[in-house]
Amino acid sequence: MKVNSPKLDNFALFDSKQLDAELCKRSFFYFVQMFIEEVIPEKIVYNWHIEYLCSQLQEIAERVARREAKLEDLIINIPPGTTKSTICTIMLPAWAWVLDPTLRLMTVSYSASLSTDHSVKSRDVIQSAKYQNMFPHIRIKRDQNNKTHYINTLSGERYSTSVTGTATGFHAHIQIVDDPINPKGAKSDAERDEANNFMDQTLSSRKVDKELTPTVLVMQRLHQKDPTGNWLDKKNKPIKHICLPGEISANVKPIELKERYVGGLLDPKRLSRKALDIMSIDLGSYGYAGQVMQVPTPADGGIWQKWIIPITDSLIPNLSEIGTDWDLAYTKDEKNSACAYVTAGKSGNSMYITGLDWAWLEFPELVNWMKTKTFPHHIEQKASGKSAKQTLVRSGIPAIEVPVIGGDKIARTRLATPFAESGMIFCAQSVYEKLHFDDRQGILIFPNGEHNDLNDALVQAITRLLGRNQFFVV
Repeated sequence: MKVNSPKLDNFALFDSKQLDAELCKRSFFYFVQMFIEEVIPEKIVYNWHIEYLCSQLQEIAERVARREAKLEDLIINIPPGTTKSTICTIMLPAWAWVLDPTLRLMTVSYSASLSTDHSVKSRDVIQSAKYQNMFPHIRIKRDQNNKTHYINTLSGERYSTSVTGTATGFHAHIQIVDDPINPKGAKSDAERDEANNFMDQTLSSRKVDKELTPTVLVMQRLHQKDPTGNWLDKKNKPIKHICLPGEISANVKPIELKERYVGGLLDPKRLSRKALDIMSIDLGSYGYAGQVMQVPTPADGGIWQKWIIPITDSLIPNLSEIGTDWDLAYTKDEKNSACAYVTAGKSGNSMYITGLDWAWLEFPELVNWMKTKTFPHHIEQKASGKSAKQTLVRSGIPAIEVPVIGGDKIARTRLATPFAESGMIFCAQSVYEKLHFDDRQGILIFPNGEHNDLNDALVQAITRLLGRNQFFVV
């Protein structure tokens, strides 16, 4: 096997076994090349991203081995099938013991079976004849050699669990979280919350030293509020973000890595144009955007696309039935739903959006805000609708209840989108970008966005102005 060797002075002082052992210790990438055949029998093609990721992980592990305070946590967003788990979750723990056999490592995945599989393969590397020949001082204790928790004779440990599992009593020098969400469950609020709570609460208390222990998060983007999004939303959290989509895009991070893409592709061997085309068919637009392109929503949108037509504000004609449609909420907590509105009216058979916004306000502030918007104000007719209408009217807000079409948010949205697709909806240029592309409420990220309030207000406006005869029974 041909491997790329790091520079080593005085190599004549080493015999062949010592030389390989020393090279492995000095270079994680060299170690990967030496031992990957223990877990992957097929011939490996070493695309540039493998050596790059190895170098980034080596910097983190060496800093921990020196017991130096961490500089940042690390996010790696990269498509499946790029050897990410082999590098990060199988090989890195085995190599970390070469640096310092006293290190304790915790690895986490979305399921116990996946986490166990990674742990067992890492143990296979450690117990291989080649590893034991090079590093005879690193041996796993016979009486503490379990699939998910093993300890070496020098007190180093490897503990593996899942986001639904336990981590009680274990404190790690390095934490590695590899795919904390199953792609099939990414749309579930409960599964995302479970993964985010595990990252924020459980892992934060399972560290040898909060200033020392780094966490490496490796995953594909699956939702605006997946664990990557959750971390990136945390202000002042020190994070290094490596993002390597399967195709070159503005989302590549660090930006200088764009120069390493070949023909616009991250890995022309593993993820060739033909392979990506097949993945696009199999995964669908949302799955391809998240798992391959590392964005939660397709570039041209998903349920919504760029159908709504921008128009210069001054060219909007005189409108009939103009009013403001609201998705109401009464809270200042930005973790909850916002209060959102869309102001729109009709001209002929077309709808024109003239204004939109959202805010987190309690009721008194909401009333004052509503008084500044175009009336009448249309609110959803529901169990709490009458009390909301009565309260608003008593507060001087001309409120009208709007019937609700059936189905959930996605079903109602799909009924409204054909009007946009057919070119019947225009939007003032001044709010067009905000409607489509806002990070928190833009409709192109629906239903994978952090909030759906603007989408709900828009759908209500469309069904009120354009779909009344089709959807509503008055």
